[in-house]
Amino acid sequence: MEAVLTPSEMREADESAIRDGTPAHILMDRAAAACTSVALRMTRGGYGRRVLCVCGKGSNGGDGIAVARHLAARGAWASVLLVAQPSGAAAVHLEAARRTASVRVAGWSPGAWQAESKRADLVVDAVFGTGFSGEATGPAAEALSAIAGHPGRVLSVDMASGVDAGSGAVDGPAVHADVTVAVQALKVGHVRPPGALRCGRVDVADIGIPLPQTSVKLPDAADVAAVIPRRAADSNKYSSAVAVVAGSSGMSGAAVLTVLGALGAGAGMVMAGVPQDVLGVLEVRVPEAVKVGLDSESGMLTGSSLKRFDQSLGKARALAVGPGLGRGPGPSEVVRDALRTPLPVVLDADGLWALAELLRDQPDVLRDREAATVLTPHAGEFRNLLGREPGPDLLDEARRAAREWGAVVHLKGPRAITATPKGEVLVNATGGPGLASAGTGDVLTGVITALIAGGAAPAAATWAGAWLHGAASDSAVKAGPGSATASELSAWLPRVLRRVAGELPFGHGPLRTVLEGAQR
Repeated sequence: MEAVLTPSEMREADESAIRDGTPAHILMDRAAAACTSVALRMTRGGYGRRVLCVCGKGSNGGDGIAVARHLAARGAWASVLLVAQPSGAAAVHLEAARRTASVRVAGWSPGAWQAESKRADLVVDAVFGTGFSGEATGPAAEALSAIAGHPGRVLSVDMASGVDAGSGAVDGPAVHADVTVAVQALKVGHVRPPGALRCGRVDVADIGIPLPQTSVKLPDAADVAAVIPRRAADSNKYSSAVAVVAGSSGMSGAAVLTVLGALGAGAGMVMAGVPQDVLGVLEVRVPEAVKVGLDSESGMLTGSSLKRFDQSLGKARALAVGPGLGRGPGPSEVVRDALRTPLPVVLDADGLWALAELLRDQPDVLRDREAATVLTPHAGEFRNLLGREPGPDLLDEARRAAREWGAVVHLKGPRAITATPKGEVLVNATGGPGLASAGTGDVLTGVITALIAGGAAPAAATWAGAWLHGAASDSAVKAGPGSATASELSAWLPRVLRRVAGELPFGHGPLRTVLEGAQR
């Protein structure tokens, strides 16, 4: 997994490497060499190309100045515009650049920008690094706005300038990079919107700085491959059986999509408990599922519904509850009864609204369960569960909620977050606008439940399920631009599973792409 560091963690690692004997200007040179490698790809060799490096005063500026010198050595015409006068180790690289004949160095001004940028094949953004927060002002703000409006390609050093590396916040002008080279490790700003959407593709450059242990990580395909359950030679359909309690009048599709998600993710058997008047829809849409009509009133399940589902629950390895269930006394009692079962439970949608009421009366209701509970709220459902507006640091909010409730909490949305009761936080890099389609969350509920039923640990099943779900969406979008419907998404799941299950562990070279990013 890729480590995701806060700025303070990265600063401590950097300072530790310097104390252990690697001078700061050498670390800058290594970072610059990695950025130069990416720049050469972006300019198709660099020779004869014009590159403009816009540099600040700190370490990030020093990296950018060194990039200009490295590119000049490869035959490029490199210009440096200084937003502020570099100091410390960055000044060492400035002196070296001034001695390089094919590097032009000048101070920032709108006129200098106009003259240099109109001829540039590539702009290198090295104004601010991972220590930036707040809002840029003065010449720096001018520079960020100018780079953001530049029609050509932009490479950011370590972080797109103007993005808070600790939170992903963007409070003022900010660069929109095509590629960002993260020095040594990802930072929170690379993975959390809105700043993450400014970074473009993110490559991580290993420059030899030992990293600390961190609780925030970004899984990749190899990590997911290690989680996907493998069926034993003597397994049968009940070895990975899933129970689903979902649906209400007018919301039969939620039950259908949850079942399809579970089947697509490898469930050997799906037993669906639904209101009687939803039964016919499932009979047509999912012939593979076993359907059980449960007691209902006004189109919603009643408090006694699960009693008719006991036999199915006894065969299941995991239970999904909530999609399309409706809101009222009956569904609330169904959720209470579901949490009394010995099964791992995945709660979503209307099930989360019922849980919010339950938590206010019984704060330890999830912590007291022997089996695991997975919660999959979107922003509004999370706000309702908390009983308040969450703070800006969603990584911390998710971590605290998971610890408080004793449940795995998966916050849906761009770069979705999975937090565990042990304090681990995992950020998902797959998916995107293609998931902005009704019913995709129901499919995710089925995927996670199927992975748990197959034997995956609930926390791992959650982040791996989110990765697979997003990858299926990405595949569907590549096959035909635009959002895929939830039904189409479930059809892509088996193909993605087969592809990922065959992955070997990825090699971790000195420079690797870890986030594809959005196009400018």
